[in-house]
This record gives sequence, C-alpha cells and structure tokens, in this order.
Amino acid sequence: MKENVPPELVDALSKEKGFSLLIKGAPGTGKTILALEIIRMFGCANAVYLSTRVPTSTLYEQFPWLDACIGPLNLMDVTKLYTSSEAVPRAESLPDILYSRLEQIGKPAIIVIDSWDAIASQMGGRKKETFEAEITEFEKHNEIKLILVSETLGTTSLDYIVDGIVTLKRLGIDYRLARELKLVKLRGVRIHQPRYAFTLENGEFQYINAFKRKSIKRPLIIKTFPSSEKYVSTGSEDLDRVLGRGLRRGSFNVVEFGDDLSIWGYQMLTVFMLINSIKQGNHCVCLPSCAWDEKGLRRELLPFVNEADYKKYVTFFEVAPGKKGTEKRENVRFLEGESIASDFGEIESFVSELEPPVLITIGTDVLEHPYHLKERGRLGTMVRWLSRLMADTREAGNVAVLGTNPKLILHGELTHLSNTYLKLTVLDNSVVIYGIRPETGLYCQDSAIVDDHLKLELIPFV
Repeated sequence: MKENVPPELVDALSKEKGFSLLIKGAPGTGKTILALEIIRMFGCANAVYLSTRVPTSTLYEQFPWLDACIGPLNLMDVTKLYTSSEAVPRAESLPDILYSRLEQIGKPAIIVIDSWDAIASQMGGRKKETFEAEITEFEKHNEIKLILVSETLGTTSLDYIVDGIVTLKRLGIDYRLARELKLVKLRGVRIHQPRYAFTLENGEFQYINAFKRKSIKRPLIIKTFPSSEKYVSTGSEDLDRVLGRGLRRGSFNVVEFGDDLSIWGYQMLTVFMLINSIKQGNHCVCLPSCAWDEKGLRRELLPFVNEADYKKYVTFFEVAPGKKGTEKRENVRFLEGESIASDFGEIESFVSELEPPVLITIGTDVLEHPYHLKERGRLGTMVRWLSRLMADTREAGNVAVLGTNPKLILHGELTHLSNTYLKLTVLDNSVVIYGIRPETGLYCQDSAIVDDHLKLELIPFV
C-alpha cells in the first residue's frame, strides 16, 4: 500500500510499543484527514475514532472510503454527549464514556480523539492535566497508537507528555494555496526532513516526496501524446490539461526557474517535451542552458528514443568561440558567440528549412555572458532578434520554449514577450510549478514510474 504520510511518521507509528501523537493546526489545515489516513494505514479493523466536532454521518459523506475501513461501532459520535458537573451530578463524564466504550471494543490498535480541545474545555486545569497523564499512560500500558487532534497552536502541558507532535499549516506562494507539515518531535525517531509539502486532493492526505533525479535502471516507456492541428503536447498529460491541451502552435513560451532544485525541474520538463517531439518525427533545435550540453542531453534522451531518430531530428547549437569550422560533432553546430546578428541569423536560417512544428528550446542563461548583454545597446539587439524569432515561430506554426532566471537581465523582456509564462519554485525539497499566463493553481512536479511507464506528474495543492 502506498504510504501517504512522511516516512519518519511511519517509522514512529510502526513501533510495537505505544505511541502518542499530537496533531496541531488551525481550522481547515487537514488535521482530521491526516488522522483518518493514519487509521487507514495502521489498522482500520482495530481503530476507534471519537469525533467531538463532526457528526458521524458527515464524516461518511466527506470520506466515502470510511465505509470499508471503520465499522459503525468504532466510529463514535460524541458531539452530543454530556459531561458531569455540579449542576448535573448524574451525567456520565466523557472520560468515563471513553473507558467504557474501549472496554466493549476490546484492545484497539489506534485511538483518535478529534478534537482534544473539546474534551479539555470541559475539565478544570488540574483535572485536565490528570486526564492527560492517565490517557497517555493508558496508551503506553496497552501498546496503543493514540492520536490527539488540537487547534491550540501554542505550547501546552500536553506537548511535554506526548511522544510526537506534528503541525499543519496553509501558506501562500504568489497568492496561491500550498500546505506544509512540520515534524516538531518524534521520540525515538531520527527526523531526516523536518518539513514536507502535502495536498488534500480527493479528500486524502498525501505528502510530497523530495524531488530527486531518477536513475533509470531498467527499460521504461514514455507514452507519446500526439500533437493536434492547433497544439503541441508537452509530453505530460497533466501539464497539457493545465495549459488547455498543450502549447499552442506558433507560441513563444517562458519557463522561469531559480538557482536551486527548480533548475532540474526545468530540465525534466524539457526532456519530456523533446522525447514527445522526437517520437512523433518532429524536429528539435536546442540551445541548451549553461548546466547542459549535447552529451548530457543525449544521455537523458536515448533510453527513450531510437538513436537513429535522435540523429535525424535533434540539432544542438552551442556557443563555443573558436570551434566553428575547426571541430565537427554529430548533431552539433557551433556559434562564435560574438555577433548576435550572425549567430541568430544562422539559427533562423536553419529552422526555416525544417518542416513544422519544430520544437525550439533555449536556455537563455547561455546568452548573457557570451553576447555581453550588459554592454550598452547589446540587450536591445538581443531582444530584437528574439522578437524576430517569435514572429518566425508564430508564422511557421513552431513552438519555442525558453528557460530563464529572474537574475538575468533578459528576464523581464522575455516574460513580456511570452504567450505562456510558467514558474518553477521549491517548497520543502519538492519542485512546485504554476502558471502566471495562463493563471493556474500550484502543482507539485515530479516523475513517476507506473507499470514500466515513466511519466511527468503534476499533483495539485488542494
């Protein structure tokens, strides 16, 4: 079964002895969904869920999978129970009801109390502290996983008693919603990554894995998505859907990345686009970013495309002063890096001879230093040539994808020229992608291996 909670939390809750976990967060941050996910992972048959906030019927409506997981007896609606007081001396207290029902059920594997605040508010200070100590002792004595849900964000006496604390919160990236889990403490477990991004898509808790460049150790297939009369696929079904069927033919598209993991996210996007185009017999012209060259990209592409097709459909332009006319490499054309007009005129002439739709990818960081764009007048010259490239792209029905960094002096000009403007950033070691043009929500970008197929996935933050 797929583990939807962070590995450190899995380790803590997998211990045979008892473990008490406090889940804290403001309303709407996902505390209840995390508690239910823990039940699903660690023992639906022997779990007790006490809800003091949401009626049982509402939980079943919101989370239909509960029907197959938690029986009616073990899902206890305590929203309408009374607690003892001097005014009503015969009323049964909630702690008494809890112990009584647990005796009926036997020895459960997991007890969830949602929320702990509702119980604590019905008891005085000393009585509350006594009950906190009693129930955590009950958990240890009976080797139970005890999950307490709380909306109290500050430190309380309970923080010192429980074995683990996680906090959930919502945060914003460019006014878009993201979510984050923080592992505050997990007694007896080493915390390798203290914060994780997560989503609540489809009413389920799912943490986001750290972004890693996957090492391909066995033959895998990347599915081809055909282009249409108006659109060229990005090679990702998810990204095509977000963009509205893919990249429009004749479009000029910008992908922004930073000086962090997001650059690998950009390169992953580029690889999937190139593979999809090559497998359809479409030409690709690449001016790779500083971190790449033809040899590096060849290693990324050849596990998924035929070598003969690679040689036929892929051409690289590399800025390498002194190599033009003196060194020959298959699939590579060298540029001197002195005259913008001469070099871009050569690219323009070459592309014009190819049958559309041609995929043109340019890592614009490679343009800044060789062409001395900080010198007076040089930036304007480069912008004019890129505008000309944009016009040619539009007229021919090709697709241009330019990678850029906010630190580049070309950055602002490129984003103004673009039809599509995507941003890549990093949240808790995961790569996040979202659209400025078109405007989209936040998505976690990663690759996944499913049934011997490698695919580029976008997981929405919900």
